[in-house]
Amino acid sequence: MRAANEVAQVLEKAWEEIERSGFNNWQLRTLRAIKSCRTAALGGHVDECDQCGHIKISYNSCRNRHCPKCQGQQREKWIAARTSELLPVSYFHVVFTLPEALNRLALYKPKIVYDVLFRSAWQTIEAFAGKQRKAGMISILHTRPVRNLFASSIYF
Repeated sequence: MRAANEVAQVLEKAWEEIERSGFNNWQLRTLRAIKSCRTAALGGHVDECDQCGHIKISYNSCRNRHCPKCQGQQREKWIAARTSELLPVSYFHVVFTLPEALNRLALYKPKIVYDVLFRSAWQTIEAFAGKQRKAGMISILHTRPVRNLFASSIYF
């Protein structure tokens, strides 16, 4: 089943509002590329069949990494490659977020704060797994100036 509208069509319809909405230049440039992807705005080329003479006009793509048309096939290949790497177990992706009130403390005493965060996350995972299951956890700490995220993939 094909969608009624493509992302580019939605962007085209709402473009005036998008320009007024406060996006930064990089975001606008990305949205503009997606809006004009595979349209006459980016130019195109003509393909002609050597046997029957059938002519097909193809418009150029934006090649933006955020474009669903341009990157859809690459995304599917990436997902297939990652799927082949999965362990044959049930797993869940869990994100623990450090409360904003602790961010300043994390800047000054990161070892203490993150040790407590990792220990608390593991205790939470163990509690959810229960006594009947063996649990494992692969954890990654993402730090940002605004907030700290702790992502875990757990498996049983």
